[in-house]
Amino acid sequence: MFELQIVGTEYSDQLVKLWVDTFKQAYKDVHSPEDIAAYCAANFTAESASDELSSPQTVCCIASIENDPRGFYLVKHHGCPIPVDADASELKQIYVLASEYGNGLGRSLYKHAIESIRAAGCGCVWLSVADINYRAQAFYKKLGFDQLGPGPMLEVGSERLTSSIMAYRF
Repeated sequence: MFELQIVGTEYSDQLVKLWVDTFKQAYKDVHSPEDIAAYCAANFTAESASDELSSPQTVCCIASIENDPRGFYLVKHHGCPIPVDADASELKQIYVLASEYGNGLGRSLYKHAIESIRAAGCGCVWLSVADINYRAQAFYKKLGFDQLGPGPMLEVGSERLTSSIMAYRF
């Protein structure tokens, strides 16, 4: 079904396209088109993709069907800003195209990300999720994540959003 592949800088263009497409689809009913466009232009560039993919702390996996990218995750191997009782890595992003909602791709990417984090010797995964992103919060709660506390302020164009840090200990 889906092919999951850890990728490097040679996939920068594919990552940029996935970033933009999945972000627009996930937030089209939450943010204005102008704010989404501003966020994508500021954050989802070839340079930022190359920086992420060349970092030794970052693992990126792209999910494809017949070489057609459908989703991805980014894991960063660095500590949690809220103390946890184990070495931790951040699940920085996990997105799938709207056409793949509900078919298990998100869960497959999540399981693969957890395997990567465990292989790095970590006993905890953490993430930051916008407080208005109820779909993602429900997804992570169903997977056993607990809310630890407030996260960073997120800026999407002219909007400033609060977030929460959630974590799951293995």
